[in-house]
Amino acid sequence: MVKKTVEIQDITTVVSVTDPQISPDGKSAVFVHTTIDEQENAYNANLYHIGLETRQHRQWTFDKSQISSPQWSADGTAVAYLVEEDGHKQLFVLSLADGQINKMTNLESGIERFQWSPCGKKIWVNGVLDKEQTANLLYQQIGFLTIESKKVEPVLAGDCHYRLEAVSHDGGKLVYAVVKEKKHDLVPGQPLCLYNLETQEQKMLTENQGHFSGVTFSHDDSKLAYFGNMRQYGDATHKELYIADLQNQTNSCLTEGLDVPVGDYAISDYQEITAGKPVWTKDDHLYFQVSTMGDVRLYFASLDGMIFPASPEMEHVVGYDVSQEGEFAILAISTMTQPGELYRLQITTGEYEVLTSFNEDYVESTQLREGQPTITSGSIESVHSWLIKPIGMQEGEKYPLIVKVHDGAHGMFANTFYHELQLLAAQGYGVLYVNPSGSHGYSQEFAKIGRDVAYKDTMNAVAEVVETIEWVDENQLAVIGDSYGGLLTKLLFLYRKKPDRFTSEKTEQLALKLESMEKDTKFVRFLETSMNDSYVYKPSHRIERLEQIISWVKKYV
Repeated sequence: MVKKTVEIQDITTVVSVTDPQISPDGKSAVFVHTTIDEQENAYNANLYHIGLETRQHRQWTFDKSQISSPQWSADGTAVAYLVEEDGHKQLFVLSLADGQINKMTNLESGIERFQWSPCGKKIWVNGVLDKEQTANLLYQQIGFLTIESKKVEPVLAGDCHYRLEAVSHDGGKLVYAVVKEKKHDLVPGQPLCLYNLETQEQKMLTENQGHFSGVTFSHDDSKLAYFGNMRQYGDATHKELYIADLQNQTNSCLTEGLDVPVGDYAISDYQEITAGKPVWTKDDHLYFQVSTMGDVRLYFASLDGMIFPASPEMEHVVGYDVSQEGEFAILAISTMTQPGELYRLQITTGEYEVLTSFNEDYVESTQLREGQPTITSGSIESVHSWLIKPIGMQEGEKYPLIVKVHDGAHGMFANTFYHELQLLAAQGYGVLYVNPSGSHGYSQEFAKIGRDVAYKDTMNAVAEVVETIEWVDENQLAVIGDSYGGLLTKLLFLYRKKPDRFTSEKTEQLALKLESMEKDTKFVRFLETSMNDSYVYKPSHRIERLEQIISWVKKYV
């Protein structure tokens, strides 16, 4: 079969599979299945169910909307989730008994997050719940919603922000983060507190200057697991896994000796990253994501300090859940040539079983290239990069090279599907993408290095490829970058030692004055779109963005 090359319109074909959640009895799971409706210029994210004994999956919701954060009730008889409506998220509950879906909230500012109460009769919710109880509508409150009446009753409210984190299995305690300042999304200090619902006693669990989240109770409610750090190096600080022993009133860091960050720092243009939480098993083992050397892997930890990877290398674990007994995990996985599917990992043997095939036809019919890893020396440690060969290349011919700089100084290029990079290769360009100093996924020393060293690391990687790869045309080099990558793109031109190293540059999401540089400048605006990651743009804007990139590269390279 003759395979087609990657096209811009492929974003309307590829399916995103995320957020698997195993039922309490371990016999099934739900997950979020997302597609693009090009005609409606919208994303359709629906709830899907899969039987883990039958391996059969089926769609449970059919609305043209975006759902997120599915969560089983403790008895497994219902699933709650959020649906985006008019820019705000509202809470819905699907009953397994009759398949009925009920809208539970209609709050002006929507719901930020929620947690089932173990009794199944109420759900704890977090958002602006009662305008009259706050002097400022931005204040986030915590309260509970009664299923039968759909009435929301605030419990924690006042002149500060409350962020709901966890509800104990006995239903008697809450864990929340509290922020006194109004601009809570910009404040680094967000300590955790424990609230006793019976006595109304509040107890601080972490220090004020730290930033902590992702809290889960152990099955016997005696301990908490959570992610965070003290922000010693700002955003460059590694996130760690902590344990709070509520009986002994102690906190300990389980991942102190790991020297790579906990969590998912992979950069992609298709899979939206959702903040995971540590998963407890009944025997007090823990599972969580770790970003390391371009992989995002599922890791295991025991309370006595044993830590090791539970999933293989060369992949991106986008979402995960683990059975209560710790026998198996359900993983949403992406690789360089696989946009994403759902897998079952038998933890005891390491055996994988693919559970879905949403992207099978696309993968089998399309020419996709894996990036070949390259290693160059850096200021602190070796620098990791990948090189994708152009599609259709002929032996003995020279081809232009595009250097892609990642956004977010502390992001990480990864072994994950990246449509834009595949598209550039399909257009006949080689693509080099580098994790320079400052990137996450490596040591703490590596992550905290500034952008001057990142510039040197990137240029060293380019020099290595130009000097050792015969098909690279050193007279046809271009650099492109998003956000922070756009800033580094400018630095590559302002501070470069060889004025003719790059023949073209494109900053995709950064506006700077360029008159003094005597370069052609073109600004493209996407109305009604925030300057966030491109995968959250409206589909039409994503398509136009890619058209602009390809047009620019073809013009100047």
